[in-house]
Amino acid sequence: MPNTHYSDAEIAAALEACAREPVHIPGAIQPMGCLVSMDADLGRIRQVSANVEDFLGISVADVLAGEPRTVLGDELMDFLETKLVKKDSSASVLTATAQGDVQGKRRRYHVVAYPSGDAVVVEMEFQMCPDGHLLMDKVNDWLVEVRRINDTDTLLDALTRRVQAWTGHERVMVYRFDEQWNGRVIAETCLPVAESYLDHYFPASDIPPQVRRLYDMNRVRSIPDALAPAVPVVPPCGPDEAAPLDMSRGVLRAVAPIHQEYLTNMGVGSSLSIAMYEEETLWGLLACQGLAPRVLEADLRDALCTLVQIAMQRLRVLRTRADTQLLHGIHDSNEILSDESGRLLGPDDLIQRHGAQWMELLEASGIALVTGKESSGMGILPAKENLFAMAGWLSRHQPHDIPWYTQSLATTSLAPWQEGDLCGLLAVPLPTESVQWLMFFRPEQRHSKRWAGKPEDTRMIRDGQLVLTPRRSFAQWQEEVRGRSLAWRAIECRAAGDLAKNLAVLTSSHEIMKLNEKLKSLAYSDGLTGTWNRYRMEKAIDAALNATERHGRSFAVLLFDIDHFKHFNDTQGHEAGDEVLITLCSVLQNLLRPTDHLSRWGGEEFIVLASDCDLVGGMHLAERLRQSAEALDLGKLGGVTISVGVATWRSGDTRKALVTRADQAMYGAKEGGRNQVQAEA
Repeated sequence: MPNTHYSDAEIAAALEACAREPVHIPGAIQPMGCLVSMDADLGRIRQVSANVEDFLGISVADVLAGEPRTVLGDELMDFLETKLVKKDSSASVLTATAQGDVQGKRRRYHVVAYPSGDAVVVEMEFQMCPDGHLLMDKVNDWLVEVRRINDTDTLLDALTRRVQAWTGHERVMVYRFDEQWNGRVIAETCLPVAESYLDHYFPASDIPPQVRRLYDMNRVRSIPDALAPAVPVVPPCGPDEAAPLDMSRGVLRAVAPIHQEYLTNMGVGSSLSIAMYEEETLWGLLACQGLAPRVLEADLRDALCTLVQIAMQRLRVLRTRADTQLLHGIHDSNEILSDESGRLLGPDDLIQRHGAQWMELLEASGIALVTGKESSGMGILPAKENLFAMAGWLSRHQPHDIPWYTQSLATTSLAPWQEGDLCGLLAVPLPTESVQWLMFFRPEQRHSKRWAGKPEDTRMIRDGQLVLTPRRSFAQWQEEVRGRSLAWRAIECRAAGDLAKNLAVLTSSHEIMKLNEKLKSLAYSDGLTGTWNRYRMEKAIDAALNATERHGRSFAVLLFDIDHFKHFNDTQGHEAGDEVLITLCSVLQNLLRPTDHLSRWGGEEFIVLASDCDLVGGMHLAERLRQSAEALDLGKLGGVTISVGVATWRSGDTRKALVTRADQAMYGAKEGGRNQVQAEA
C-alpha cells in the first residue's frame, strides 16, 4: 500500500538501488532475434536464447550439445574467426547465411558479434531488406540535403522528418541534454494521432546514468515491441560465472521491467533511440516512438545511425561557424581609435566607444572594467562600491588566468553585492601586473519550463521495501524559473577572454601605438593569407547590393574551393597546407582588377567580388583563375586545382541568396569532376 512518509535513509537506499539496476545483464533478450554465446576460442557453445529454434531450426538442447560450425555453418564461423570480430571490445556487424533451413527456407541473417568477458556473443536477426542499395541512395540524398542547410533548427527538423518517413513512427524527437542531464525536445515530427512533446523537458531520472553509459558502447537502442515477453538465455550464466551475460554491446538486450512500465505509462508501443555525440560527449538522443509495436529491419537501423552521424557532423560545422563569427565580431571590434586630437583612448573612452558593440555580441545588459579603485562601464550595472567589492572577492578567491561566471548570482559568494535583476555575471581577469576585471552582466530571464509530467519519481512499497517506479503521468507540468539569466556559453567565455587580453594591452599606454595597426589589420584581413576576411567581404557584398539596386550596374561573386585540400594537411602537415593557401592567394590576387576583391570565406574556400561584371565576364574571370591555379608549381608539394561557382546579381537579391547560388554552382563543379567552372542555375 502507498506510503507518503519515508525516512531519508529509505529514500537514499531506493535511489541507490535504482542507480545500480543491472540493465546490461538482464539474462534475457527481445524476441526479434536469437543469441548464441561461445568460448573465446569459438570452440564451444556456452549459452543460447530459448527461441533459437525459431531462427536456426535447431532445438536449444541440440545447439548446446552441438559444435559451433555444425550449428552456425561455415560461412558465419569463417567470418567470426577472422579479424571481423574485433579484439578491442567493439561490436562487428556482418551478414551471413547460417547452417540449415528454417521453415523450409534458406535464410540470411544480420549478425552482431562482440566479446563479452571471456565469451564471444553472436546476435542474429533475419535479414528482411532485399533492397539494401536503396538505403544507400537515401543516405546519399540526405548527405546532399544536409550540405545545403545552414542553421541548426532547420537541420534537426529535417532530420526528424526524414527519420519519421523512413520508420513510420508516430513521433520522432531530438532530445537535447542540459548540464544536469535533463532532456529537452528541441525538434519533433509528430503525426496527429500522437501527443507532441516539442519544447518539453524530461527529467534526468528518465534516462539514468547506467543507461547513458550504455550509449558509449552502443549508439542504438531498439525496442520493436515494448510489451513483448523477454526470451531467457539458457543456461542463465556461463560456465563458472556467477553473473548473467553482459550484453552492453548488443542490440537484443531485453528491456528492463522499469523501462517497460515507463513506456506503457507513456503510451509507447515501440521505440528506437540513437545517441547523438558531440566531441565524445553524449549531446542528445534521436528518439523514435510508435503507438504500436513496429519492427525495424537491422539494415534500416544502421542507415539511420549514418543519418544521425551526418547530421552531427553538420551541426558541428554550423556551431563552429557561429562561434567563429562571434570571435570575429570581438576581434573586429578591437580596432584602436583615438579622438580627433590624436590623444590615445583610456579605459573609459574604450568602453564608451566599443561597449555597446561588445554587449550586443555577448548578449549582456551591462559592461564594466574595474581597474584598481577605478571603474568604467555602461548599461545596467551594480553601484560602483558593489563592483569594487565583487572585483575584490574575485581577486582574492579566483585564479587570475581563467574566467568566472554564473547565471545565478544569488547562489554564489557574490550574492551580497547583487542588485536588481542582474543575475548573470561573466568576469574575466586582464593579464596585467595589477589584477583588473572585465565584467559582463545579464538580467534575470524568467520563463516557464514545460515538463512532460512532473519531474519526480513515484515511491511505493513492493515486497515490503520502498522502491522508485516510473512516472504514471506525462501531462504537461509548468515550472516557473526565476533568479537565473541566460547561461554563458564556452565560446562566449573565450571571446571575452580574447577581449580582455587586448584591453590589457590597450590600457598600457606604451603598447597602444604598436597594437593599433595590428588590430586594424585583424579587423578586416585574414591572418594567414592577407586577403579580406569574411566579415569585410560580407560588408562589401551588402554595399554592392545597395549600389546595384540604385544604379543598375551588375556584379558577380566567384566562390571557389581548393580540390582535395585535405590531402595536403593529411600527407604533408598543416604547414604545407598553409603554404598552399598563401601561395595560391598571392598568385590569384595579381589576376584581379583594382576594383575586384579576394576574401577567405572559410577554411579552403575563397570568394571574389567582381564589380561591373555580368555572368559572361564572371565566367571568363573564373576560368582565368582556374587556369592559373592549375599552372601553379608548388615544388615538392605538387600541383593544385580549384572548382569555381559563379553567380551574378539579380533584382531583389540578398547576400545569402547570391552566395548560396554561387555555392551550389561550386558544388556542381565539384560533383562534375572538379577543376572546372560552373555558372549558377
